[in-house]
Amino acid sequence: QNNMSVNLYDRKDRRGGGYAKRKFTLEEAEIIRLEYAKGVYTQHQLAIKYKVSQSIINKILRLKTYLK
Repeated sequence: QNNMSVNLYDRKDRRGGGYAKRKFTLEEAEIIRLEYAKGVYTQHQLAIKYKVSQSIINKILRLKTYLK
């Protein structure tokens, strides 16, 4: 039996970002906000660290997603 299904968490982003899909917990989103607020990382560095696009990090930081 040939299984042709695609795991959404393994595939590349079709929009060209090249980053795999990822889901964060609310706690992880809070850690990202804290790391950025403390000046530990830039948005770009956080994107690399968490293997997501910078736009995802920006949405988390602007409180557009991952809210309690």
